[in-house]
Amino acid sequence: MEPFKTKNSNRSMFIAMVAIFTSLSTIATVVFVVPFPSTQGYFNLGDTFVMLSGLLLGPIGGFIAGGTGSALGDALLGFPAFMPITFFAKGFEGFFVGLFSSRTRLRERASWWDVIGVLFGSAAMLTGYFLGEVFVLGVPFGVALIELVTINSVQVIMGSIFTIAIGPLLREYLRNYTYSEEEHQDWMIVTEKSPETAGV
Repeated sequence: MEPFKTKNSNRSMFIAMVAIFTSLSTIATVVFVVPFPSTQGYFNLGDTFVMLSGLLLGPIGGFIAGGTGSALGDALLGFPAFMPITFFAKGFEGFFVGLFSSRTRLRERASWWDVIGVLFGSAAMLTGYFLGEVFVLGVPFGVALIELVTINSVQVIMGSIFTIAIGPLLREYLRNYTYSEEEHQDWMIVTEKSPETAGV
């Protein structure tokens, strides 16, 4: 099931939403920063919009918006060495959230697919930064591990909670807004008949 489907300009809507969530990911990354001097990394709020990008835009949109927006945040804050790591770690975070959440037929509330997506996305972000810091930036194993279990874990936990709480409501609103009336009625008939509406 496509994350967005409009009567006239599905591609235009998708591109516009990717641009919006790329910007939101960048803004959320730079608006509140707590440095972690040992690795030259920092705590930020960007994971919330990375995960929302995946949930609302699907795996490709989540990867582009999450990875690009977060990497731009690194550039603006003066952390260019982290940009490649951030692009892939946050990109795959958005990708996995989108990959699993797009399988659900539940719109207005979270499903197990959404939860699984958030868990895989969190794992991708934590693993990506840990491996990138150790093997690319040469950060000592113990220091990278401390950042993983403190700053990075808090980031993904906060992002996961917000995404599961708010994401389905945004998904419901955007589906109602972007579907034509005929498409919306057809979609509702399909989901009412589907056994997935009772669970995942």
